[in-house]
Amino acid sequence: MNVTFDWNEWFFIISSFTAFFLYLPIRKYFSPIIVILIWMYNIFLVSTIDYFFIATPFKLYYFGDNPTYELSGALFHFFMYPCASLFFLYIYDKFELYGRKTVWYILAWTGFALFYEWLSVKNNALIYTGWKFYYSIPVYPLAALALILLFHFFKKKLLEVSYR
Repeated sequence: MNVTFDWNEWFFIISSFTAFFLYLPIRKYFSPIIVILIWMYNIFLVSTIDYFFIATPFKLYYFGDNPTYELSGALFHFFMYPCASLFFLYIYDKFELYGRKTVWYILAWTGFALFYEWLSVKNNALIYTGWKFYYSIPVYPLAALALILLFHFFKKKLLEVSYR
């Protein structure tokens, strides 16, 4: 494992801690089982997709200084994505952004995600080797919709279990 510690690692660390600190005040909003399920879903989904696109034969992008796996990338996968997803769901559920509001909410988060991806590229935290920025445009709304659907599924199942 080739490890150097420079700005892109700091970018990962700052991003991960920011997401974690946004999550801390809202962590009791969700039941522990929903937090665990959403956390595991994010780690599994993001890691699988990233490794699929990073690995041979695609090699569309990589994180950090080189195409090998870096520890700062693990920090990103294990904290930034799950915490950001829980924050996303908190705002969605707390402010009842249902129906048409969901569409606008997903579009707003897509804009934020695209901006964050652009920042990641500018800070050399994400290096494109075949991926194009505009490929991400449909990915973020689909991921947000899948997360919302999964959240509703988990909530429904949790309510069914609690009424038995």
